[in-house]
Order: sequence, then C-alpha cells, then structure tokens
Amino acid sequence: MELVKVDRGTLTLPPETLQIVGADAQFTVITAGDTIILKKVTPSRLSEIAERAPQDQPMALGEIVKEIKRYRRSRRARRR
Repeated sequence: MELVKVDRGTLTLPPETLQIVGADAQFTVITAGDTIILKKVTPSRLSEIAERAPQDQPMALGEIVKEIKRYRRSRRARRR
C-alpha cells in the first residue's frame, strides 16, 4: 500500500496503479464514513445491443431488457 495525497483537489495515483488502470480511466467514487473506494468503470458499448435490434420494427420493452441482461452477463464473464 502506498500513501497518496490530495493536492488542490487532485488525487495523483502511483505509477504502478496507472499502469494497471490506464491514464484515461474513469472511476466511480464510493464513500462510507472515512473510507473512499475508487471503482474503475468502462462505458457500455450500446452499439453492440443496437446492432442486434430488428431494423424493420421497434423492439418491445421485454426484448430490450433481455438484451441488456445478456450484455451484462457477457461483460461479467469476460472479467473473470
């Protein structure tokens, strides 16, 4: 574990951490009391879902929900 300081509102990550997460990473910040958690997030590629949509008619809400669940399951499987 390495000590990290906040300087004028900017948090600078250690070089080893930057190599892992990348310089352009986006994070969500979770706070609980005096604990702060940075969780790396990657924007969803909704174009993947849109490519599977039928072109001749709009998708029903149930179909959209199924596609989103399938996409999320595939993302979780890739992380493992």
